[in-house]
Amino acid sequence: MIKILLRYFLFNGCFLVLLTPVISQNFIVNNAFQEGENITYEVAYNWGPIWVDAGLVTFSVEKDRYLGNEAFHLKSTGKTYASYDLLFKVRDYYESWIDPATFKSFEFRRQIYEGGYSLINTLRFDFPGHRVFSNTKSNNNPQRTDTLSLLPLVYDMLSAVYVTRTLDLANLKSDVKTPIWVIIDDCYYSIYIRSLGKELIKTQDGVKYRCVKIAAKMVQGTIFRGEEDVLIWVTDDENKIPVYIEAKIIVGTVKAYLIGTKGLKNPATSLVK
Repeated sequence: MIKILLRYFLFNGCFLVLLTPVISQNFIVNNAFQEGENITYEVAYNWGPIWVDAGLVTFSVEKDRYLGNEAFHLKSTGKTYASYDLLFKVRDYYESWIDPATFKSFEFRRQIYEGGYSLINTLRFDFPGHRVFSNTKSNNNPQRTDTLSLLPLVYDMLSAVYVTRTLDLANLKSDVKTPIWVIIDDCYYSIYIRSLGKELIKTQDGVKYRCVKIAAKMVQGTIFRGEEDVLIWVTDDENKIPVYIEAKIIVGTVKAYLIGTKGLKNPATSLVK
């Protein structure tokens, strides 16, 4: 159960594509985050009636350059707690270099280790040539390379998370499904989000936030049950940070809690004092 949970939800990309609507413009106004931001989540799952803390997920933003171009260097890590390493050790790492104005990807890297299974994937995006070059290798499959036709509006797993935070999430309509194309390894996937209004959410440490509640359709073929298995509560302020995430899967329920932030661009006006 631990293996299924961590591989398909926490560290195999699904957590990173929870929050992904369509972006139609060529220039994105980013008022949500800045260089130096760090966000941390604790992820737990239910084992029957018992909730068990499984590990940590972190996100960070740095200013960088990529082949002479200004870039945001996005990073995310996932790891199990030391107490679970003997059962199922996870050490996963994702990073992406994106254009700060358009959020188009320059390069994406994914390196995962999950209970003895390892995978390395690199995506290099050639927007002028309308191509994306994929290189994937795992410990039970030979290295494979592929060249895909590049869709005009497609995002890698990390850029999808951050581009979502630039949207006016508070004014999404509940009867409108907002889709996007995301590339994972060497395949394209279409998912969507939908607004469910606003709610007050209390974190594990008792802090309350005013949030926008969003339902998300996950990638087909995973262990999620139906059309909209994931619920996300995002702060109803300019930072638009996911505070709490809940997902129903075949073997139970998974929850992710916000436990730490640093370097936020805006005041946390959604915080209820």
